[in-house]
Amino acid sequence: MNVITTSASDEGPRPRPAGRPSVRWPGAVRRPGAADFEQSAKDWLFDLAPARWRHEQVFHRNPLELASMLRLHLDTQVVALQAGLKALRTALVGAPRRPDDAETIDAYLREQAWARAVRDQVRLVEDALHLACGPTARKRVARNLVNGA
Repeated sequence: MNVITTSASDEGPRPRPAGRPSVRWPGAVRRPGAADFEQSAKDWLFDLAPARWRHEQVFHRNPLELASMLRLHLDTQVVALQAGLKALRTALVGAPRRPDDAETIDAYLREQAWARAVRDQVRLVEDALHLACGPTARKRVARNLVNGA
């Protein structure tokens, strides 16, 4: 069974596999349409991003690109945590058990769940920014980046 959720893309609603929890809108971000939506989205995204990204002026001018790059960054965190967890479990096969093994595995699982949940929230904000910036926003941003703006 598929559940239909709304998407901010031009494709309209997209199916979501049943059993996957719905994504909650981040509380720190004003709803799309609010006067300060874009600023609250930018502030929240910068809080999640590596600190050095605040010095990249392109992200201040283009919050959609900030959201997109942050989502990719979170994707890599999920993959890295999967690899780390797999390596840990492999290393534990046949090895003597240590008291912290289960707690370490739990930490990997919690971090992975957090990264996935935040990535899904970032995607919601990214979709909303895409709608707020208009359907040609990505093309305009790409053109500005190529031209050095």
